[in-house]
Amino acid sequence: MAKNESKPQGRGKRYSTKEKAEILTFVDKHNAEKGRGGAAAASRKFKVSQLTIGNWLKEAGSPSPRRKKGNADITQVLKRLGDIHKKMAKVEEELDGLRKEYAALKGQL
Repeated sequence: MAKNESKPQGRGKRYSTKEKAEILTFVDKHNAEKGRGGAAAASRKFKVSQLTIGNWLKEAGSPSPRRKKGNADITQVLKRLGDIHKKMAKVEEELDGLRKEYAALKGQL
């Protein structure tokens, strides 16, 4: 290769459409099974940066993985939290009384 015919600098590997599709399919399958982490797993497996995979996902219009949502209704969760809080306050009040009685009995020794 002559001096003037050198490869352009700053250009990374180019991936074919088939390679991109294989990697993105892996990401989607991984995310479907585990909820998230597909880009990181694909990055390790295929030796492609997560940034590149993220860009491909954006170009493809793929939704970003979300955490799995629970089936619990938010009002039920809030109600249960309130119930637990009330019970904790009652038990703490009882515990304070027991501590005072314990200290008084210990003082009699």
